Amino acid sequence: MSFTVSHQGGTKDVEFEAYARLLRQKGVDLAKLNRVPEPTTNRRWLYVWQAEADAQAFADELKKRTGDNSWEVVQVNAPASQGPLGPVEIQVGRQSNGWTFALHPFSRQMLQKVFDGSCRVPSVFIATDTRQDFQTTMGTIADLAEQVAIILTGVSIDKLEERFGGFRIYDAETKKELVPSQEVKT
Repeated sequence: MSFTVSHQGGTKDVEFEAYARLLRQKGVDLAKLNRVPEPTTNRRWLYVWQAEADAQAFADELKKRTGDNSWEVVQVNAPASQGPLGPVEIQVGRQSNGWTFALHPFSRQMLQKVFDGSCRVPSVFIATDTRQDFQTTMGTIADLAEQVAIILTGVSIDKLEERFGGFRIYDAETKKELVPSQEVKT
């Protein structure tokens, strides 16, 4: 029997950052850990503890640091796998003449540990010709997502899915997922 710590209703982006940051501060290698799919959504990998008391101590620390009492310990019946937290997060920023894509720093660090020589390009910019083009480009981001992911990571989509559970594209300004991740595969 093992345990994970999850946020009630699913772990959102800001919460997941706090979760990953605390794991790193506790000395956990985010690129190689025991993990299970998030119990409520199956869209993220979460760390696994063997002792319920250790998971509870982590949840209590998260509650204290975030001021959010929705963190809970969840018993896990599925076997854990070993690998990085995921999915890979690609952040997008809007500019007046296009979109800039870059890897989230946690994702970049994990990718570089898992795939030697990856992440050679720090960002990708996709320009639009007119303001109207810019406003309609949002629909084509999903069409370009795989190409952007390959350029930024230097890794095939199959390998990203196999090791990280895929990727997602997130607009931090609007707090919207423009290209959601798929369920992680065990």
